[in-house]
Amino acid sequence: MAEDTSKAGSSVQASPTANEPSKTGYDPERPWSNIWNILTNRMTSLGQFHYREDSYIKKEAEDCRNCEEWRDWCFKYSPTVIFLQKNIRELNGDLNSENVRCRRMPARILGVEKDENGEEHVKTYRQGGGFNPEYGIMLCANELRNKKHLEDTLAHEMVHAWDHLRWKMDWADLRHAACTEATASELRTCKGSEIGDGKTGL
Repeated sequence: MAEDTSKAGSSVQASPTANEPSKTGYDPERPWSNIWNILTNRMTSLGQFHYREDSYIKKEAEDCRNCEEWRDWCFKYSPTVIFLQKNIRELNGDLNSENVRCRRMPARILGVEKDENGEEHVKTYRQGGGFNPEYGIMLCANELRNKKHLEDTLAHEMVHAWDHLRWKMDWADLRHAACTEATASELRTCKGSEIGDGKTGL
């Protein structure tokens, strides 16, 4: 049995990003007070972060259900997604409902900054989706506002999948990552015109 080397009486310090209702203005036990505190600017940036994340947990099933419905619609009817799926299959890959998954994605706190008035503001990192060669595509259900947002996100990640299959990407190489991000971002200017007609370099 491993020896316990912790000092008696030592206490764990609360994370600076943990929610303390008396300081943040967000109390999970008082929903109406939370709305009032937001409307009257009595909830801190950190409190609003926790309020949002807790609401995502409560709505997780609904968000994932909507995400899956929109995803399935895109695979059937979106010209962009159908075009990308066809090109991925030509490279012996396949993306479908089995490896394009809808999940709740918690935001990450990057840090807390103070403005010139001394008020703290939470810097967070959020994303709509991601691609992993081993996993497939993850769509962040709680971050997707509607079907159009999901379609754009799915198409963006499918470009990464195509690049991975076509160019044998080394994801540890930042130059490779930068190139595929540039390609995926360029899709926004092509969509609805050349890409649907097969006139791009894909």
